[in-house]
Amino acid sequence: MIRQAKPEDAEAIRAFLMRHLETSMFLLSNLEAHGIGNTDHPHGMHYFLRETGEGITGVFGATNGGYLTCQLPGLTKTEAQSYAYLLQGYTLRGMTGDARQVPLILEALPVTDWHINEVEPLYKLDLSDLPEVEAEICPAEEGDLEGLSIWFGQSREETRTGTMADGPQRAREALERGYLRLLIENGAPVAMSDINAKAGDCVQLGGVYVPPALRGAGRAGRLVAAQLRDLRDRGVARAILFAASATAARAYERIGFQRIGDYHIAVLKSPVTLGSPA
Repeated sequence: MIRQAKPEDAEAIRAFLMRHLETSMFLLSNLEAHGIGNTDHPHGMHYFLRETGEGITGVFGATNGGYLTCQLPGLTKTEAQSYAYLLQGYTLRGMTGDARQVPLILEALPVTDWHINEVEPLYKLDLSDLPEVEAEICPAEEGDLEGLSIWFGQSREETRTGTMADGPQRAREALERGYLRLLIENGAPVAMSDINAKAGDCVQLGGVYVPPALRGAGRAGRLVAAQLRDLRDRGVARAILFAASATAARAYERIGFQRIGDYHIAVLKSPVTLGSPA
């Protein structure tokens, strides 16, 4: 049976998702931050539950901002069609999630014009294994906003997830979340790193960026390790990330991240209001 979740389902949803933590971070972090059924925030999410006599066996989420994600072990094409029917009238921008599940949902949706539709390697690090590094880092502040807007815009263009015009909004959102950290050399910022999801004692890294002229000297790895060291001191035990390039993957592997699977990312060229399923 598939039904829409109610606020009283929150703890049972969390318990299920924690058993699939590595590919459920957006589902979990949005649940912790916004609860069930929030209609105001772009990351507010409507949750749909697959249930059997054993309780919750799957979770499907749709944010107010147009992004889908799921944790549906054993998903079939028939079940994927069920979610496609539920989404009629929903304005879709993209989907992320377990690389074994997302393609089945995308195949059921009446959309084909993808800007990004690819699989990236998924990594995990137990922070007790984090190496010690020498790095000066600091929180990003309001005075950094102009430079950060450029970096976020460049990062969006480089990863094909947006344009330079997105930079100011992304920078503002990152400042408001409060996790954005800068690597400082000779008194100036030379790299940035952010956290795009947090659930329990686990964080998911995102927004790691080094300007092209400063790459190749290990700055990304040192910044990430230093940021995670500080988070470890505040009770964070694990970190997750998906690597956007082979170069990024090597940087993360050098500080101890181990590949544990794959993560699927799909972004439409432009938002689409969904009609009848394919």
